[in-house]
Amino acid sequence: MEDRFPENDGSSRGVSPVPALALAMVIGVGLAVESGRRRRLRREQKAHPDKRAALATYLREHLSGSDAATQTVERLRRTHAGTEDGRLFGTLFAEFQEERDVVREVLASLGASEQSPKRLLAQASASVLKTTAGGEPGELAFFRTLEGLSTGVQGKRCMWRALQGLQLGAPAPGYNRFVELEALAVRQWEALEGRRRSLASATFAPGT
Repeated sequence: MEDRFPENDGSSRGVSPVPALALAMVIGVGLAVESGRRRRLRREQKAHPDKRAALATYLREHLSGSDAATQTVERLRRTHAGTEDGRLFGTLFAEFQEERDVVREVLASLGASEQSPKRLLAQASASVLKTTAGGEPGELAFFRTLEGLSTGVQGKRCMWRALQGLQLGAPAPGYNRFVELEALAVRQWEALEGRRRSLASATFAPGT
């Protein structure tokens, strides 16, 4: 009797090899896609570090600069009390303090601390540097102090402008407040730069 394989009449309860192969191919493709997605995500995470952490570091660096500037104008308002310069430094001292509070608010909204080992070191350096700042109008030390403050205010203006383009949630100040703070920085720079320029002849010109 001749052996013959039975024909598949569709009544078999076994799994057809064609759908099983297709299913295996679908699973394999899905795993490959998922593996590729995870590799791409790891590359993106490596290429783009935590933006919030970067912003917190940036703001703490500006706080460090503000520490030095605030201590400097605080000293100058006392050493020049009763003069136009003393009034200028008194105004700057109050404004610098208010601006630092804004930066602290932004850091708090990010869940970040305002302190870091780097900032603590900068605070200690600021305490030393403020003792060398000052002098009297017409002296090089005073001219340099005005120039340093003027440069720092320009850097602060850059910070306010950068923050205007970010979407920061409450309790951080809104976009309009950052615009106002940039305008305040411009006024501060104009006041400091105007005073510095007025002292150029008295500081450097021979025979004055």
